[in-house]
Amino acid sequence: MTTDENYVILYDMDKEWTLRGRGGRLLRLTYRLGRREAATSVAPVLTVREACRRLGKSRRQVYRYMRTGRLQPCAQVLGQWLFAQAAVEDLERRPIPSTLRRFFWDVRLADLSIDRHREFILGRLLEDGDRQALHWVCRTYPRRAVVDFLRDRGAALLSRRAWVFWSLAYGLDTRAGGRSSWRRRGRAWGGVR
Repeated sequence: MTTDENYVILYDMDKEWTLRGRGGRLLRLTYRLGRREAATSVAPVLTVREACRRLGKSRRQVYRYMRTGRLQPCAQVLGQWLFAQAAVEDLERRPIPSTLRRFFWDVRLADLSIDRHREFILGRLLEDGDRQALHWVCRTYPRRAVVDFLRDRGAALLSRRAWVFWSLAYGLDTRAGGRSSWRRRGRAWGGVR
């Protein structure tokens, strides 16, 4: 069940601005000047916080996108940047270049999302990628994302050789063995190798 919600956000020289939305979506922006009321339909917008949640990025990364021009704000209201929802969705659906198709032979490139399928993409490209693929990884993903991948999931998704190589390249400790604890225990019992 959705209901209309009204938010009065600003009084500006006898104008009363009201946002009308349904279910968290902004639908109309109206202002009242005396008895006269004017309304306009508004494209859906997202705040920085909502953009961070949708993109899976930190505030710092979203502000970096603003500085580099990858994400353009549409307005700033009371100190809060607003982004067009369509722009955030376009950034969310950044395509993987067709030159990397040979590394993803079993999936359609159009179905992959750079942010949502980060572990899968990093696993494939760090394991089998050539110079061009690795250059794309470095341009696309921040260093912190690659380090987190190597620390959390790299040992499970990469071969031991690739995991040790990339861990050393990114300055991580490889003494843990690169395998989960159940694998180490199994080895001690003469089990899993």
